[in-house]
Parts: sequence; C-alpha cells; structure tokens
Amino acid sequence: MANDMGQSFEWDGEIDAMENEFELMEPGEYLATVENVERQQFNGSDKMCACPIAKVNVRLDNGRVLSDRLFLNSKSAWKITQFFVSIGMRAVDAPKEQKLRMDWVGAVGRRCKIKVGTHEYKDKTYNEISEWMKPEAQAAAPQQHVYGNANPEPVSPALQGMINQTFQQAQAAQNGGF
Repeated sequence: MANDMGQSFEWDGEIDAMENEFELMEPGEYLATVENVERQQFNGSDKMCACPIAKVNVRLDNGRVLSDRLFLNSKSAWKITQFFVSIGMRAVDAPKEQKLRMDWVGAVGRRCKIKVGTHEYKDKTYNEISEWMKPEAQAAAPQQHVYGNANPEPVSPALQGMINQTFQQAQAAQNGGF
C-alpha cells in the first residue's frame, strides 16, 4: 500500500490553489483495521495528570483513516478496555478484576468495529471514533484467550532496551526529529 507523501514546494514557488477536500462521513458503524499506534505525551491539565497517550490510527474499509487518542490514565481505563475488547485482545466476558496488559505492538493489524460520530471544535465539525464496539460473538471466539504465541519467550533487558531505542528513533524520525 503506497502512501501519498505529497510534493515539496519551494518557498517562493507557485502552487495550484485548492479547496479543502475533506468530507464528513455519515455517523454509523464501520469496520476498520488498526494501522498504527503513535506514542505521545499529555502534559496534564486541571482535570487530569500528565500521562502517555496512545494515538490509535485505524483505516476503515472505505479507505478513510480516523484517529483516537487514548490517555493512559486511570480516568480513561474504561476506554482503553473498550479498545482492547474491540480488537479481540481481551475477552468480552473477562472478569473485571482480571488485569489487562496493553500490548500496543500486538494491536497493529487487528480488525475492529467502531462507531463513528461527529464533534464540534472551533465552529467546525469533525468525525470521531465515538465507540470501540464489541466484536461479533463468532468473530471474537478464536481470539479471546490467545494473544499471539501461547508460550512467548521472555525478552532480555538488553534486547528490550534495543527495541525501545529503535522505537523511539523511529518516532523521532516520523515527527521530523522533534
């Protein structure tokens, strides 16, 4: 799948004037695939302490891409749980007291069903993922208790450090070095 990266302009060059081609999607239920998860940081506010953010990007079957920002904070644990249930990495009927391991790398490529809605911001209307929906019973059954390799080998601290460093370098490159 090729990504359109656009074309670089010169500072004093000429361009073809264009209108914004963004069109709102109809609110409703859509099937999607988790395309990637970006690690971000929330600096905190008067309502929530500073915490990491998982920016989840999904590609809908119609080709559109939507994002949702999951704040890794106890105040939004319900939404994180909703996400992992939706992608089949947590059983729908898992006991509430059962801990959830947030496997963001394993989330990439997973199928899900989302509810798309709209929200207003600065006098403009945008699409948003309003709900990560529970999977259909038959589709979720094979994935409910298996999270990849049933007997994964432990990762050494040195290897984990290299993985983390590589991920951070890739994120820095993706964000233009910032």
